[in-house]
Order: sequence, then structure tokens, then C-alpha cells
Amino acid sequence: MREPGRLEDLWLTARGIWHHYAFLRHSQWWSTDRLRAYQAELVGQLLIRAYERTDYYREAFWKADFDPYKDFRSLEDLSRVPLLDKETARRAPARLADPNAVDQALELRTSGTTGQVFREYVSKEHWVVEQGVVWRHWSWTGYRFRDPVATVRSYVPKEGEPLWKLDRVRNFMFFSAYHLNPEGAEAYLRQMQQFKPVILRGYPASLYVLARMAERLQLETPPLKAILTGSEMLLPEYREVIERVFRARVFDWYGQAECTCTLNECEAHEGMHINMEYGVCELLPDPRLPPNERRIVATCLHNRAMPLIRYDTGDIAILAERTTCSCGRGLPLVKGIRGRSDDFLYAPDGRIIPSVNLYTVMYKIDEIIAFQLIQDRLDHLEVRLEAKHFPAAVEERLRADLRERFGGGVTIDLRVNEPFIQTADGKKRPVISQVKLAW
Repeated sequence: MREPGRLEDLWLTARGIWHHYAFLRHSQWWSTDRLRAYQAELVGQLLIRAYERTDYYREAFWKADFDPYKDFRSLEDLSRVPLLDKETARRAPARLADPNAVDQALELRTSGTTGQVFREYVSKEHWVVEQGVVWRHWSWTGYRFRDPVATVRSYVPKEGEPLWKLDRVRNFMFFSAYHLNPEGAEAYLRQMQQFKPVILRGYPASLYVLARMAERLQLETPPLKAILTGSEMLLPEYREVIERVFRARVFDWYGQAECTCTLNECEAHEGMHINMEYGVCELLPDPRLPPNERRIVATCLHNRAMPLIRYDTGDIAILAERTTCSCGRGLPLVKGIRGRSDDFLYAPDGRIIPSVNLYTVMYKIDEIIAFQLIQDRLDHLEVRLEAKHFPAAVEERLRADLRERFGGGVTIDLRVNEPFIQTADGKKRPVISQVKLAW
């Protein structure tokens, strides 16, 4: 159980690309009914395997008086399976895992948008499908293998390292998402002009900040085929500014680190397609929601190591006026995802820090169960942690990681096992910022 290494990641990605060419590029044109039949076949196999090999589902099915051998005949029968909530999945990953498959699985960790650390065991079969679906989405933008891609995410330079680096194998140039001040934005855009990317990829908030600064400083932006966003909510104002400044259309992506379902935007830009070959996405009404909104409950079809069945993602989909797209694909549509974009955090020198990437700091530390970041002043960051124990060496590691991102001018106030600040409806926001800067 481990994260994929560099060579293994490339090999699984290559297999995913082949899966796209061999299957996904054809299945996207199937009728919705044919796609549902495909899902039903895989769900039937998944339910039996989960019942036979995992402690959690054996007990859950027994309590629900559900026999996967005889009680599952169509996708409608999936509703008899109890919902799986995030807290249960987070607290008991071993009971959800197939012990016969875990040894060969990849181990992924995330904190998601809830601040709750989640450990996920992912079978290689699933990771191949994951990469295939990603490749299909990229193909909708006009991307071709080794087209230059500029990515403003997933790179944290250490002190003295450059603010961007080139992955020569993929032909991706990664830019630090932590240095979006005017000087950094100007340097980024000049480097992009030299690199000549055809695709720009990044967190919505980071690309929005880059676009605003390019506009403010009247900097020229490189010509692009498309812009890929994901990992956080794409607000309407973000889309408008990003598309206007970079003169290209945004293709948004939705998924969760728990690997249960994915949705993404095609070239028609009429909503987000549900990738039915990846997982079953149930859109459930809730009396607390407006009539056109639904809870997303999802079941991954390919993760044999740790099947998440009827997993309540906690996310909300906005229904489209019609579920079919003019592109002709059989993959149904929703209008979009409703959620709350995290507050911006700031370094003392005025740099805007993307909160999504700070989650990686937290989930790499085993001792942290949950966290909350609170910034009440430009030079002060309060970090509340839930942890069973928090040794001094781990505390210093966390402080060093945060100083690496915010700079030395910030005071970091760690508070272990103090109550988290909650909203009026009982939700815990992982990021709270009381600092608002004009830029």
C-alpha cells in the first residue's frame, strides 16, 4: 500500500490512455440505457464481492436484510443498500477494505474540502479507469499527447528553488500556486509566453487571481486552446474573468479523492457530464434543498480494494433543464456543482495562498485527524488540530511546511484538540479568513 511511484504512475497513465482509445471514446456515444445496463452488470459483481470480502458490507447488508445474490436485479435495487457517510468511511477504512486486494493497492490520502483526513486504498484497475476518464476529458479540449500544458497547482518550491519546473516527459510546466503577487504573475506570464502552452490548468481560485493580475497589470496572455479547472468550486465570476482574460473556454472537472464519481464539461459547455463508466451517481432529493438541487451519492465501479457503495459525498448538484447535451453523448448532464469556495489566505507580503493545496500539508502527517485554518491578521495564522498525540518533532515539521508557504513573517499559532469553529448549521469550514485585501 503506497502512493504510485514515478514510473508506476507513468505506466498506469499509459494504460489509462489505452483504456480511453479502446473503450471510453466509444462508450461515450452509447445510449443512456446501454450505459445503465453496463453499470448494473458491474454493480452486481461489486455487491457480491463486497459482501464476501469486507466486514463492513457483510454486516451492513445483513442489517438491511439485503442479499446481493438474489435481491439485486437492476440499478433501482441499489437503493436498498444503506448510505455510507464520510465519518464512517474515515473512521473504519480497514473494515471497508478487501484484505485480499489491499496489498497490491495504492494508498492515497486526502483532506478533501471538509478538513477530515481520509485514507483510501485504490486498486490499480480503478486507477487505470481514472486516468482514462481524465484523458477523455482532456481530449474534449483538443489536447493531444505532449501538447505543452502550463499548470498552476501541485508544485511547492522549496527555498531557493525556481517558481516553475518542467516535466519533460509529459511536457508540462508546473508553476507554484503560492507566489501570485504582481511580480510573480508577471514572471509567470512571461515564462508562459516562452513555453507556449496550448492548455492552461489550475485551481479556479489560482487562475482567477492570475487573470485578475494580468488584467490589472495589462500583461499579455499566451494563446490557448482551452483551460482546465478542478479541485475546488468554479464560481461564475471566476469563469467569466478567466475566460475573458485568457481568451479561451473553461472545461471544469468535478470529482472526489474518495474516487466514487466524476463529472466534467465538454466542448458544448451546456453543463457537466456524469461519467457513467466510472461510477454510479445518484442524485437524491432532500427537503432541505431547493427543488432543483440534489445530494450526490455515488458508487465507484472499479475499486476492488476498498469499494465505497452509496457513499454520501456531501456535495450538491444543480439539475440541468434537460439531461441530454447537444454534443450527442449518452452521458447525462447536470448544470453544475453547488458548493462554497474556500476563503483566500494571504502571506504577509500580500501573496495569495490557495487553500486547496494546503490540505496536502495536513494529510501527509499521520498524527492529524482533522484541521481548521483561521487567519485573523495578515501576519497571524491559527491552526486548530484534532490529534491523538502530537510530538514536538511533528509540530516543528508542520510549522516548517507552513512557513515554507507563507514566509517567515507569519506567526503560526497551533492549538491541538481545541474545539473547531462551526457555522450556524453545524458545519466546520476548513478555512476561515478574516483578512480581505484589495488587488
